[in-house]
Amino acid sequence: MYIRVKCEPESHFLKNLFYALAAAKIRYAVMRNHEPLPFSSGGSDLDILTIPNHAEQVRLIVLKVIRSAGGVPIGIAESAGFFKIYALGKTLGVTEQWWGLRLDFNTGLYFRGMRLLDEQVAWPLRYHHGIPVLEDGFAGVLGILKEVLNNEIFPDRYIKTAKMAAQSSWHEIELLLAPMGAEALTKLRKMLLSDSPAEKLQSECQLLRQEFMSHVFRQHVIKSCWARVAYEWYKVRRYLKPSGVVVAILGTDGAGKSTVINAILPALNAATHNAVVVQHLRPTLLPPLARLKGKKHLPAGPVLEPHGSSPSGALGSLFRMAYLILDYLLGYWLWTRPKIAKQPTVVIFDRYAYDMTLDPRRFRIGMSSRVAGWFAALAPKPDLIICLHGDPEIIAARKGELPVEETKRQVNALREFARHEPRAVLISTDTGIDETRDQVLQTLCTFLDKRAKERL
Repeated sequence: MYIRVKCEPESHFLKNLFYALAAAKIRYAVMRNHEPLPFSSGGSDLDILTIPNHAEQVRLIVLKVIRSAGGVPIGIAESAGFFKIYALGKTLGVTEQWWGLRLDFNTGLYFRGMRLLDEQVAWPLRYHHGIPVLEDGFAGVLGILKEVLNNEIFPDRYIKTAKMAAQSSWHEIELLLAPMGAEALTKLRKMLLSDSPAEKLQSECQLLRQEFMSHVFRQHVIKSCWARVAYEWYKVRRYLKPSGVVVAILGTDGAGKSTVINAILPALNAATHNAVVVQHLRPTLLPPLARLKGKKHLPAGPVLEPHGSSPSGALGSLFRMAYLILDYLLGYWLWTRPKIAKQPTVVIFDRYAYDMTLDPRRFRIGMSSRVAGWFAALAPKPDLIICLHGDPEIIAARKGELPVEETKRQVNALREFARHEPRAVLISTDTGIDETRDQVLQTLCTFLDKRAKERL
């Protein structure tokens, strides 16, 4: 009896990936959420366990398969014994669809650079459509162990299968997790077999982590110290060279910024497992200027009259521009940079500092666009700037917030800006939303592909 399974857009990539890993004789296993594979990811990320000796080969295979499936890596984030790749692509052929997938690779099993798993011991496996997957019981134990060590919480979702494994095959689990030490393993089994609610086991999570780290330190003092140094160094490397990307989307009122952002979000959310952040105009680490003046109730939602207030004088304008740029500088290093350094997050800005030059009246800036441009140049530059433009009359008619002449002026200013800014790409919204979405995503893919080739 055959069961018809619906193939999702990422299925071509998944099938080629598992074929390539098998052909290269890579020792690997899917850790969880394997049921829909290889026809779909089921909306989950793909967790794969492999061995340290195969780590570099696996990464090269994955990148090659991503490109063969019409995709690009958004970014690669590494730490000791682990790396994750976010992939975005478009299926080729008759029905072209965007797909995205997050891939997590455990090269061995480590916590803060310290080994948990003995790779020399055979893993308990079974096969699902020819794909090696960990037995549910052992996968459940690893799922709980990961949460206990990393987050000091005892999760409910794996407890049923993990408890069965602790009762029926604990000897095999002890052999696999021998690097943890006997005392830590005893604490782990006691927690797995406990009938106490998860919240009551939080203190036990802390004791388990302390016992494991103490055991490793006692057994291998120098090695454990170097492991911790390496773990912290990976954090520094990720901060120095972030794996995420910052995209600014510019355009006058009615150009379709919000519509385009909503159209590209499904593919990006699938690729990053919802690690997409959309921010309006600025990081907002600093409060709105109106609040500093004592206004407690600020209007929510879009600005319906962007030119409704009179511009400030010279001193007021300088203060406004300096305040905005300060927010960009502080916001980038304290908010944006940590997000794109931790993982390949996509941060999208709906408008950016350049709007001070393109539409100074919106910010009540009563100075020339040249002066506003000097301030805007101080803001941290996005990786990519999407400039949405089109027929000014059509754009002005969509919202009716600005007269046609002002809309035309802003569209021309945006086109001129894009001609002189190497990070900017002009995209017309005169076509349908599907065509515009595809152009925006393809522009992003072109940038990501170029960046990946430069880095790798």
